[in-house]
Amino acid sequence: MKNLYCKPLRSFISIKLILLLFVLIHFSCAVTHHKDKLINYRDTSNVSESLDLNGYYFTELERDANSNDSVKGKIKYLSVFFIYEDGFVVFLGGIDGITNYFCADNPVIENSYENAHRNVALMLNSQFSKNPRTKKVCNFKPNDISNKGLVKINDGEIKIQFYLVERQNPKKDSFNSYYLYELNGYVITKNSFKITSETNYRNNKTDSTLATYSFKPALVKPNMTNYFRDHNF
Repeated sequence: MKNLYCKPLRSFISIKLILLLFVLIHFSCAVTHHKDKLINYRDTSNVSESLDLNGYYFTELERDANSNDSVKGKIKYLSVFFIYEDGFVVFLGGIDGITNYFCADNPVIENSYENAHRNVALMLNSQFSKNPRTKKVCNFKPNDISNKGLVKINDGEIKIQFYLVERQNPKKDSFNSYYLYELNGYVITKNSFKITSETNYRNNKTDSTLATYSFKPALVKPNMTNYFRDHNF
C-alpha cells in the first residue's frame, strides 16, 4: 500500500518541478530593450501644467477586418493613453466595439467608436470587481512593463514612450521581450495633442505619422503607481 501512495506523489512533485523550471526559464529569458533611450522618470513632473489628466487621450483609427472578425470592411478602433501627474503612462491599443473582451462584459456588439469607448469604460470598472478572479485578471498588470510608459513635455513639444511585449525570435519564442516605442509631436490645447512621428526602436526606424489625440473625461483610471519609479529605472 505504501508504494501505491508514493508513486503518484513523486509524479505530482515532478510535474510541479517541470512547471517551476518552465516559469523560471521563461522569465529569465525575458529582456527589456532600449533602457538607455528611455525618458528619465524623474524629469516628467510638469505634465499637468500642459494637459488635463482626469480622463484619457484617444485617437480614432480604422483597420481592415479579417476572417475572425464578426463584421466586414473597416473596423473602427481606438488608441488610448492614460497620463498621470508624474508623467507615467498606460497605453491601450486597438480597442474596438466588436471584440468580446473578458474585462469588458459588454452586451453590445457594434462597430462604432462609441461602443469602443464603452469598452474602455467597462475595462476601467472591472479592475474594481467584487469577483476576485475578475479583479486579478483585469488589474492592468501593474508589475508588467508592457503597455507602460512615460511622457515628457518641453516647450510645447510632447514625447511619449511605451513598451510592448513581442517575440524576440518570432519563429520559436513566446512573447518574452519588451521593445520601446516613441511618439513625438506637440501640444495643441490642454485637451489635445498632435503626433507627427513614430519611432520603433527595435527596427531603429522613425516614420512620419499624423494623429490627433483628444481628451475624454473619465471617473477612474488604471489603479496603479509609476512602474518606472517603483522599479528604479
